[in-house]
Amino acid sequence: MKQFYIFRHGQTDYNVEKRVQSFLDIPLNSNGIAQAQALAKNLSNVQFDCVYSSTLSRALDTAKIVLGDRKVKIITDPGLRERNLGVLCGKIMNLTDAPADTPVDISKDKIDMPAALLFNGEYAPENGESDNTFVQRVCDTITKIAKNTDAKTVGIATHAGVISVFVRRFTNFNFSSMPNAEYIKMQYDGERFSLPEPPEWLLQTQSRQK
Repeated sequence: MKQFYIFRHGQTDYNVEKRVQSFLDIPLNSNGIAQAQALAKNLSNVQFDCVYSSTLSRALDTAKIVLGDRKVKIITDPGLRERNLGVLCGKIMNLTDAPADTPVDISKDKIDMPAALLFNGEYAPENGESDNTFVQRVCDTITKIAKNTDAKTVGIATHAGVISVFVRRFTNFNFSSMPNAEYIKMQYDGERFSLPEPPEWLLQTQSRQK
């Protein structure tokens, strides 16, 4: 049985401003660094064999902080990046309940985006990728890592969207985001991933949705 500790990067200024980061390489802010240091303490007793990371610096720097002085290899993989939202990157996006065919004015800094459009599966913003493509990329990437690594305890530093779609694929949990610098521990038996001990932040998310 392989153990996977999948964690989100610390806070960035774009997180504070609620801007779309996506493929933009936005660094950790001072609070994000402190959050990553707190995560490092929480995971200090985990004997990682290796850590995989998104190529974006906010995830990679979080991985480096988590590992500290441990001589553990970090392997970057672009498949662990957040969903590519193309021309929506950098915008402050307000998700609405409007119909999917509602016009969206992307010339503004703050835009109203129908959730029914953004997550309809086939919609891809200009220069971006669809939700279907994103989900497939994420699941293929992490499954490939699990199948190909000889490591028994693996860390993955990535993004909220990545973790959300992966957990939804393999469990009954459903969430759209998660706190910065939190983690989820999943197991891989050679065929499937499981979540035997859901973390408190995830249980609270499910409670709020009821």
